Amino acid sequence: MNAIASLILTIALEVGIQPYFALAIALEENWTLNENAISKPNKNGSRDYGLFQLNDSVYDMEKINWRDPATNIRLGCEHIKYLLGRPEMTTYFDVAVSYNAGCSWLVNGHDPPAKSVEYACKVIQRWNELSGGNAMTLIRRDL
Repeated sequence: MNAIASLILTIALEVGIQPYFALAIALEENWTLNENAISKPNKNGSRDYGLFQLNDSVYDMEKINWRDPATNIRLGCEHIKYLLGRPEMTTYFDVAVSYNAGCSWLVNGHDPPAKSVEYACKVIQRWNELSGGNAMTLIRRDL
């Protein structure tokens, strides 16, 4: 396993989230684990940066060192932990959809965007592969 993947697993444990779930999110966001990756502009004009593709509508990229792997990973893992802590999030699938689409769909009782459902399916599949077949869409309280 490369050094970036190992760092993701370590920081995820420190933050208190499932490490292979965090790695699955990172790999779906940025499959090459390129800490300098910058997305094309999103529909709303925002962009995503680094390993966990942090969005510049949420983070001030001039104030954080988003290219630093540990900083980017910690912020991505803290965001996952935040999503896990929301009462609307009952499964890891919900968290994966919301990492991609935001959580307004769930809060407002709408169906999630189809593209984000596809994203979440890939995350769950990758998580299952990384964990040796032991991943499930767990109920949040089972952490």
